[in-house]
Amino acid sequence: MEKEVYCKSTQRPSSLTDIKAWHLGESEELKKWLGFGFFNHIFISGKDLVTLYYNFKGEEKVWNSIKLKLTSDFFNELCNSFFELIEKSEKVDSHEKLFNITVRCWPAWTIFDYISKFPEIASQDIIRRLIRVRKTTEAFSYELSNRMKHETSPDHYLFFKGEISSIPLRDFVLKNNIIIKHE
Repeated sequence: MEKEVYCKSTQRPSSLTDIKAWHLGESEELKKWLGFGFFNHIFISGKDLVTLYYNFKGEEKVWNSIKLKLTSDFFNELCNSFFELIEKSEKVDSHEKLFNITVRCWPAWTIFDYISKFPEIASQDIIRRLIRVRKTTEAFSYELSNRMKHETSPDHYLFFKGEISSIPLRDFVLKNNIIIKHE
């Protein structure tokens, strides 16, 4: 059996609630926009500091999907949807509704991040709009997270495919025939 390759990506403070929204947003919701999503992220939490490991093959598929779909019309639809979610969030207080809005925001946040890291994939019009969007919404994800009720979680855990586990990363890697690259 061929080993799956994972790469260490980002590290940031996140609660278990945030990770669950991130997972659902970058899997199910992103698939609605791109035809493919990240279903196999590995999240490692150590006292609310979370490290994300992404599946290399999955990253390549999402990258190719973004490059294929990134037109002005697609980007405008994504931005319009994102601003509708921001508007909706201002009118709700329930944890469940805020959580669902967070999940639905993840495709925009993910695609915005790709364009920011690789501006050569976008037209100048898309880049200009992205800069305006980012400037006016930069605190939104944190504000949204702060309004949700966050469930308690162990200090150290692994989150994979919607499941939480206390297995150490090295044991998880061996058990699942995974290679971790630290780029």
